[in-house]
Parts: sequence; C-alpha cells; structure tokens
Amino acid sequence: MTTMHPSDIRVRHHRLHVNFWLAAVVGLAAALVALGSWVLVDRYTGPEYDAATLVDDLSPAWATGDVDAIRSLYTTDAIVVTAWGDRYAGLDQIAGAAAGTARFGFQFERIAPVTTEGDFATTFIRYSDAAGEVGTLLTVFQLDEGTIARQWDFELGVTPPFGPRAVMP
Repeated sequence: MTTMHPSDIRVRHHRLHVNFWLAAVVGLAAALVALGSWVLVDRYTGPEYDAATLVDDLSPAWATGDVDAIRSLYTTDAIVVTAWGDRYAGLDQIAGAAAGTARFGFQFERIAPVTTEGDFATTFIRYSDAAGEVGTLLTVFQLDEGTIARQWDFELGVTPPFGPRAVMP
C-alpha cells in the first residue's frame, strides 16, 4: 500500500479560456441581425411607409372620384393647389374636384419613391386623361397625423418655377 502525503497531491487549476475570435464573430452576427431588423422595421413602419401608402391610396381615389376615400385622406381644412392654377379649400371642394377628375377619365400613377422630411412628403406622379394628354407632376404634401393637410402639384415644364424657361431644350 502506498501512502500519499499532502505534498504529493497536485491540484490542477483550470483557467477559463475565452476564444476572443469566436466571441467577436458571434457579437458581429448578433449586431448584423439587429441592424437588419431595425432597417426592416424602419422601412415598413416609418413616416416614409405611411406617406407612400397615403399617396398610393390617394391616386385611385382621385381617378375614381371616391368621395369617401377623399374625405378619409385629407384633413377637414385641407388645401389642394393644382398645377393648372385651381385651388380647393376644405373637404367639400376637394371631393367635388375629385369627382370632376373622374368625369374626364384622369388616371394617376406614382412613378418615384416618396421622400419625407418632417411633416412634408414629395413624389412624382404621372397623369393621363381620356383625351390622351400625359404629364408628370411633382407633388408636395404637408401631412398631419396620417392625413394630408396641404397638397401642391407642379407640372414639369408648365408650373413655375418648373416652367418652360426651366426646361432644357
């Protein structure tokens, strides 16, 4: 039999080893997943998305003269100024104007992304009518809690400051 003395016993101390490269890769992957999620949430829930949805709902409402849709998209004291010099103030005038555009067979299509800055949104809209007239509008919206408070339409090559002098030959 062997007798062991305390001096003969060796205790092994294991130090925790951290693989810093593995930790860095896991941390970077988590950061990328978080950034991707944030971008998606911001893209589909931010003011740009709300403004794009609003504009996309607005075009068919004007084209069909849908008075109920027009009333839900504008504030009660909204103002619309068209590229042709018409000015409509309040829901009744705006709804009447929308009914008029439907009689002339106007169609509207958003042809550019909607950009937002604070309470303002802008986009380009192509229009056409039953007579075959086609044009492009730069439309600026002032938004108020998910509805349109003001709308200005500028036709490129027609409406100042985008009139004939501003268009290159």
